[in-house]
Amino acid sequence: MESVLQRAELELWRDNIDGALDLLARAHTLAPDHRYAARAEEIRSWLRHLESRGAYAAAYEEYYRRSKGRLDLKRLERDVRILLGRKTRKTVRRVVEYPEYQLLEREIIERRPARVLDAGCGEGRIALCLGHRCPSIRVTAVEVSATNVGIARRLNRFRNVAFQHGLVEDVVGAMAPGSFDLGYSFAVLEHVPDVETTVGALLRTLRPGGRFCFAVAMNELMATGAVPAFQPVAGVAGHVRVFTEVGLRERFGRLPGFSLRKLPGRWRPGRYPATIAPLEYGAFFIAVSAP
Repeated sequence: MESVLQRAELELWRDNIDGALDLLARAHTLAPDHRYAARAEEIRSWLRHLESRGAYAAAYEEYYRRSKGRLDLKRLERDVRILLGRKTRKTVRRVVEYPEYQLLEREIIERRPARVLDAGCGEGRIALCLGHRCPSIRVTAVEVSATNVGIARRLNRFRNVAFQHGLVEDVVGAMAPGSFDLGYSFAVLEHVPDVETTVGALLRTLRPGGRFCFAVAMNELMATGAVPAFQPVAGVAGHVRVFTEVGLRERFGRLPGFSLRKLPGRWRPGRYPATIAPLEYGAFFIAVSAP
């Protein structure tokens, strides 16, 4: 039994919630034990924010308001740097070094889109960098958290970048098909309630042949010892799924112009227990064309 629980905990650290629940369900069917059922019930409680769009939006606003909206010395210092433009300049300098951004900019240079959508922009780092480095494009950036949108708007120094508050699916759903030439979404699909719904909405908002680029975490991990129990912040699972190369190719490989790149990342030991080590860690960058 302990080995099953340990395997389930490793899957949770990988963000593979469905995998952990499947392990526990199969083990409970073969050898019923209250510990399997109790852990599965606890895991499912972390997913309640996926039950409705309102709950999803509220959970993320609460998280970002708690982590970024508190009035303290750190926020005051941040606000001063924003007012002086220092934070925007630093953001652009940092983002241009991201391998995901470099691949995105390469797509933009090759395809010369005029209208670009950022789906799930956070504080707007990628959009701001594009606004600075690609002045001929118009970026519309959408974000579910009002706290993040407020920060992004104060950071914005570029007339060709605009930020909208709302769920991506709702905002783009209200737009005419073909409203954009290129869309991108970085570190978002790990969070959304349903990948097909989100990606489908984004592809519909692109013109035929328009490009959609996205990046998701690459989390192949191994246990080197006893794995402690995983517990998400505030009892809400942020990443609700894990992506693998095989799964990405199966899910998106039939779309026109499919490409996949693995981007090795810097291992962050403090984020994981000492008994977990990386096999492949970083991000996948995927690009497809709208049919």
